Amino acid sequence: MLIAAIPVVLALGDVLAAGSKAPAFTPEKFLKGTEVKALEPGKVHVIEFWATWCGPCVAAMPHLSQLQKDNPDIAVIGVAGFERAGDAEANEKKVRDFIASRGDAVGIAIALDTDGSMAREWMTAAKRNSIPTSFVVGKDGRVAYVGSPNKQLDDAVKLAKAVPGRDAAAAPASEDVKVEVTEEPTDEKGTSKSTSVSTSTSSSTRDGVTETETITTETTVEVKDGTRRTTVKTTTVRSNKAPAARP
Repeated sequence: MLIAAIPVVLALGDVLAAGSKAPAFTPEKFLKGTEVKALEPGKVHVIEFWATWCGPCVAAMPHLSQLQKDNPDIAVIGVAGFERAGDAEANEKKVRDFIASRGDAVGIAIALDTDGSMAREWMTAAKRNSIPTSFVVGKDGRVAYVGSPNKQLDDAVKLAKAVPGRDAAAAPASEDVKVEVTEEPTDEKGTSKSTSVSTSTSSSTRDGVTETETITTETTVEVKDGTRRTTVKTTTVRSNKAPAARP
């Protein structure tokens, strides 16, 4: 999971989560696939935020392409909004070159968000600061899932397709895992290993939807052969409690 800088301060309690009304769909242009000017009522949409330089994003492309192939009645749209080529023109070229180099392997629509407006309305509002991030918008125009493009995304799509106007609380929780490892020389002698775990929970509400975020941090320190190795595993689980989706 790679970090994408989104320099916007999120107001306390202002969280886009499952059950929230989906923000406006406002990419600048489409570079591949049928242009979508607005999210169509009665249709399920998957909005995927990604970048060409993001390894996990590129690795997720076949999964998303297969999801679109298996579900021709939904729209899977990759929104490229975090390119680092410089100006808008250079960023667009970077994405166009990526699409051209992979041909039919990119089986989803691709849109551009070089001004960052969609990133602010979607990613920042959902407190997401890493890509790839997927949003499922149900037939009722409400967010049904926010998380990684994995099996949980597939499950959320199935739920959104199966039951129009379903209870948003039925959406699966999202889970992100980040592991950071550092090594440094130490004067400590011998071999040792210790592990500590801490957990914190917070809640916030938007549009009547309460999102609970639980962060578990597991820190392991291992000393061996004059080296101190510290591994920090951070697991973030987000779950939502929402009223029944409005018709």
